[in-house]
Amino acid sequence: MTDTLRALRLYASPVFTRENPTLISAAIYLVITFSSLHHPSPGHAASLHDIGMFWWLAQQSLFSSLCCQYWRQVRSPLAPMFPRLIAAEYRAIHILLALGLLLLAVPAIVRGLPLLNVLALESLNLSLSTGSDLVGPKILRPRLRKVRTAIVFGLFVVFMIPTMQDLLMKAPWFVALGVLAVALPAALVELHHSPFAHPGDHGPALPATRPARRPPNPATRTLIHALMWQPPRLRAVPLPNGLASGAPLALLAQSAAILMLVTGFALLINMISTLHAPTWQDARDAATATLGQVTMFGAVALPHWMLSRRDWPFLLSLGPFGARADFAHALYRAHAGRAVLAGTILGLFTALAAILIGTVPVPRAIAAAPALAAVIVGGSYLPSLAMFSPLTNRPGFILLLSMLGSLAGLQIYADILFNKPPVPPLAWAVPVLAAAFALLMARLAPRALARADWPIEPPAL
Repeated sequence: MTDTLRALRLYASPVFTRENPTLISAAIYLVITFSSLHHPSPGHAASLHDIGMFWWLAQQSLFSSLCCQYWRQVRSPLAPMFPRLIAAEYRAIHILLALGLLLLAVPAIVRGLPLLNVLALESLNLSLSTGSDLVGPKILRPRLRKVRTAIVFGLFVVFMIPTMQDLLMKAPWFVALGVLAVALPAALVELHHSPFAHPGDHGPALPATRPARRPPNPATRTLIHALMWQPPRLRAVPLPNGLASGAPLALLAQSAAILMLVTGFALLINMISTLHAPTWQDARDAATATLGQVTMFGAVALPHWMLSRRDWPFLLSLGPFGARADFAHALYRAHAGRAVLAGTILGLFTALAAILIGTVPVPRAIAAAPALAAVIVGGSYLPSLAMFSPLTNRPGFILLLSMLGSLAGLQIYADILFNKPPVPPLAWAVPVLAAAFALLMARLAPRALARADWPIEPPAL
């Protein structure tokens, strides 16, 4: 009992939150789910129609965050020396997952859905979220089980659709009991860990030896060079080069690919939900709704350089940047160039796509381009708020601000610009505020960053 209490105590300590990003997304999805309970959609009072997707994502995020801590403990290289630790962690994860199941059942129970069916759906999500090869530190994961992974992702996507969730909610009690009897033991068996049972399977995945690759042909090399071309002023040493950061053609290609793939996926979900072939109007509506995700995926990588500080001490010492203040200003100058470039490209791309789709008037789409570009630039500076205090200048808080800026803020604003019939007048003031905020952060944040501590952080597990 004492060992179990000690294991449970870790879940209420900073150890649990460290390198556990799904915990933040779980909190966000839970807030969205519980806030949606007060505004049920007409005709869907006893249904998961309007909260099903966020409720499902909240389950997956919460279960994954709990299992991340569990696998981090039991798959530690020192864990086999302490059998009592593994047993205590196994009991502790049982208790916490049971509490999580009860907590996450509240939104569905409030909607008047049967408890047995709710627990069946939750246990199905639990069995999909406990895989040791998908959850936890990457360096401690075993080899990826491809067949199981394909089944997991397939079931996860299918039951993320509220219509499919409603089908299980309306199923007879013996069907729900059968799902519960299969999914719950499957999750418990997956969580059972014996480090000496199958050393080859339970050990960390070893890098596979691959045959030497043939060099790409000239056409492929030319295409890669064209996609990764950057303006000379943006080829800054301090910031890592990524596909969507500083490469205009790559960002355009990524945006077009995301628009087509997400639209196709939305149409597939619509076809499964309604059991009817999608119409051209469905395709136009789905493509318009996807524009927010296009901007999100294009802008989400912009502030990631604030988390990659491992090379900063070496660049400061060996690079041509001068003092810490000069290096911090060089970082933000490079960030400003990339943010303005990404904002301009994404704003023009979404406006042109909205015009071609035909669901948004041309004047409104033209006005939306600079507005969205300004919001993208301002949102990329939002994580800079963490630089002003040692308490907030941490990867978790920076990641939270980045998610609020790109995942939440950008998608909401893009939805207002392209999906709301009349754009509220106050929405046109947001770009002005975003631009002013970006200018303020560009002036103040480098000084705060220069005064901050730059530890040589260990590699993220």
